[in-house]
Amino acid sequence: MKKQKPISQPTRRPPVQARSEASRAKILAAARKAFAENGYDGTNVRDIAADIGMTHTLIRYHFGSKELLWKDVVRDMYARLDAALSPDVIGAMDVSTRDGLRKFLRHYIRYCAEHPEQARIMIAESQSGSERLEWMVEYIRKSHRALAPIFRGMMEDGLLPEVWLVSFFYIISTVCQMPFVLSNTIETLYGVDMQSDAAIEAHTEAVLALLLREPTGQPSAWPSLPDWVGKR
Repeated sequence: MKKQKPISQPTRRPPVQARSEASRAKILAAARKAFAENGYDGTNVRDIAADIGMTHTLIRYHFGSKELLWKDVVRDMYARLDAALSPDVIGAMDVSTRDGLRKFLRHYIRYCAEHPEQARIMIAESQSGSERLEWMVEYIRKSHRALAPIFRGMMEDGLLPEVWLVSFFYIISTVCQMPFVLSNTIETLYGVDMQSDAAIEAHTEAVLALLLREPTGQPSAWPSLPDWVGKR
């Protein structure tokens, strides 16, 4: 009797919804990078499609126009930031205390290091002064509204220096983000990879030392610098 060949099972494809969500995530990641590097006006949706091997039509299907794609990129950025600083990720903390603020800054700096494109997009839109900036500012206002009474209380309690609140917000924002936004400049100037764990930790220690007067770790653990800088 002739032996029958085993019946091959059809290859299972991921459910339609899962494939759709994966496509959206891939498009958002590519668009975030493109908007950060080229700005809104310099970004072409067809170029994004070509970079990730998708069709322009598929991006239009998921997001519609370039402006709607940009808005979804911004929504996704702030959702990622909220998730990165959520109690589910970093545990419960009271930001109004010294320990809570220290923990918050450590996680926020790590997020800034991993996502420098967020600050780059914000800077680009701030320079343009467009209606997109007015739309994006609502996300920033939400964060500042939540943190303003906390920072004021810490200033009143002497845990933070009493300074103009606008300056304090943007000192925090700048000192946490800017070395990662300017990572190419720092690598060219100092030969330091700002995405390395050693550089992120050294920068975190510097921020805590400046804002909270925290002692720093051992200088031997910091990334080495070129000879022209001189020795400590």
